[in-house]
Amino acid sequence: MNEISEIFISPLPLPAAALLPHRPPMLFVETLVARHGNRSTARAVLPDSGICVSENRLLPEYFIELVAQATALANGYDGLCLGRPVHDGMLVGIDGFSFHGRATEGSIAGRVVRIETEKTFEFGAIKVIHGEVYNDRELLAAGDIKVWEDLSRDAMR
Repeated sequence: MNEISEIFISPLPLPAAALLPHRPPMLFVETLVARHGNRSTARAVLPDSGICVSENRLLPEYFIELVAQATALANGYDGLCLGRPVHDGMLVGIDGFSFHGRATEGSIAGRVVRIETEKTFEFGAIKVIHGEVYNDRELLAAGDIKVWEDLSRDAMR
């Protein structure tokens, strides 16, 4: 049995604002939908304007940040379930990200997308996360990110 299920399970979905320090315009994810083991599912609405849109097209970096924020959502949820504050963390690496189909087209603005993440490696404060962003069944972006979490007691929010 994993550590989280032994403590407390908070019902899902949960709004991102309850689990992340991010606020608009930097809050890109909307909801944590599912969390099980090393996997999580989040939801976001693709913007039609703002800091992630240039010349009516979504910037590729937006999809990387969706995966990073979905990862932070899972981390925030884990902290909530364990009754612990969440540690500060940051995106420290990107590996093999690819963008498919209509990923950066402005025509998909307003669509609700699903962000699937899976922790594939962990060593101390470093985690490698594989993430995929879907519009229904259409894969828009996929790749791996590396995140660092400050595990010192002083770094808790």
